[in-house]
Amino acid sequence: MRTMKENTDANIDILCVGNAIVDIFVQTDAALLEKYGITETTQHIEHEKVVDILKNFPNYTAVSGGGAANVAKIAAFLGVNAAFIGAAGQDELSRVFESSLMDAGVRLFLLRTDKPTGLCVFLQRPKERTRIVAAPSASYLLTADDVSEESLQAARLVVIDGFILDRIELVRRIFTLAGKYGTVIGLDIGSVGMAQAHAKEVVQYCSEYPLILFMNQDEAAAFYQTIHNDLDAEEDAALLEKIKSRVSPFNRKIQAYFQKLTHADIFPIIVVKLGAKGAMVFSGGKAHYEPTLAIIPHDPTGAGDVFCAAFLSAWLRGKSFADCTAFGNKVAREALNANGTLMDWNKLKALSKGAVSTSRAL
Repeated sequence: MRTMKENTDANIDILCVGNAIVDIFVQTDAALLEKYGITETTQHIEHEKVVDILKNFPNYTAVSGGGAANVAKIAAFLGVNAAFIGAAGQDELSRVFESSLMDAGVRLFLLRTDKPTGLCVFLQRPKERTRIVAAPSASYLLTADDVSEESLQAARLVVIDGFILDRIELVRRIFTLAGKYGTVIGLDIGSVGMAQAHAKEVVQYCSEYPLILFMNQDEAAAFYQTIHNDLDAEEDAALLEKIKSRVSPFNRKIQAYFQKLTHADIFPIIVVKLGAKGAMVFSGGKAHYEPTLAIIPHDPTGAGDVFCAAFLSAWLRGKSFADCTAFGNKVAREALNANGTLMDWNKLKALSKGAVSTSRAL
């Protein structure tokens, strides 16, 4: 059964489309990871296995997740009229997802299915890198037919989660409708794998649509390498490591390429998140670097999504790229002290008044 539940009560500044996921954070140990065969940093497993793992943690913390949903939620708390399109189940976790977004004031177009709601479990260990297990489940059932033309027509900006780039028909519908109505598109590439798999089509999108493209440092390196090289997997990984090792604050060859890619018009705008080093914006053939105050993070999950939400909320208000980037850095830094997007909302609202820029052109 497929039903679309809609909360209709506001105009849309940012319409976010992506995977409806519930993020769960738990403290664990090496024995449990070994028991369930959790050997990779990020691993997709069966939904039933995730549920079995969670039986070990009856008091876990759960909150809405997924890149696009995070952007919608944070943008809403920053005072932007935000909406989200995605697919979930009809279970208790779907209600967690729904209430998390609605409490922030997000307008929902939520497809309900008979499959369980998607899950992402963050298995945290002291002084060790967090292991992530994911079971996307119902979130993968969102199709092109579930994105209404009216919703795209009403939006000033549509944000696409990079993790749906493999769903070609869905993504093409969003781009086509955005192009028809002159809607600006925000795309966070999502992962190194997505950058490698879709760099060439994203470059094509850059030439055809008004696009704001977000990547982190590793994704930017993979994106550049994919465009400039046709290597086998082993050579590809080796070159990526070489590119990453030379970034200070950002590899000059990649910087020059992004300046060239953005020189012809207002769009595309390319934003590269550099973690503790801040961020860079490429627009009109120019590059601007905005440093940030580095801190020791409690958990970096979702910080990139928070940056995107803050950057775009400032951009929609007509702020300069320098101010957009400074604001993104400042709000994302607050996310580093929380599990995912479980942030201090009062502090977040206070931050929405803006941030001071220290930007410099390169």
